[in-house]
Amino acid sequence: MRRSGEVWVGAVVVVGAVASMGLVGCGGAAPTVEILEVTPEALVASDDAKDDLSVVVRYSDPDGDLGEGVAAIHDCRVDRLVTELAIPRIANADGVDHGVPIEGELTLVLADVGAVTAAAEPPAKCAELGATAPVGGAQVFCIVLIDAAGNESEGACTAAILVSP
Repeated sequence: MRRSGEVWVGAVVVVGAVASMGLVGCGGAAPTVEILEVTPEALVASDDAKDDLSVVVRYSDPDGDLGEGVAAIHDCRVDRLVTELAIPRIANADGVDHGVPIEGELTLVLADVGAVTAAAEPPAKCAELGATAPVGGAQVFCIVLIDAAGNESEGACTAAILVSP
């Protein structure tokens, strides 16, 4: 199943440009992600005005290369239902070259969430991130940020969201 989405970048903060110059060459630094807000609390797959999920996340990236990576949104109702949203450039080329740490917020918009029959157990990646079996038809969505070098964040999951047909 293919879904579309958008990523909005806001409140980008470059942290300690001068102090971080010593981090150059450390490499392999994974970003972090924390979910701040999820709207709406329930989706209606058959109503185009009510089938988009918006997730605001806070990120930090110790070497500044999160931009041009991806946000992978795992729909924990079924296996292999993952939407990857391209993250636009955040830090300038000089900041990335020097490994300048960045932090800020991203708004991830998962458009057109469809109706699917939820599996009895969550997919492996979702279970690894703490998701459990669906309750009353509601299930979580988990976010993993992957920077331009391929380093993955640990991930974070929403509260359970009911997706009605």
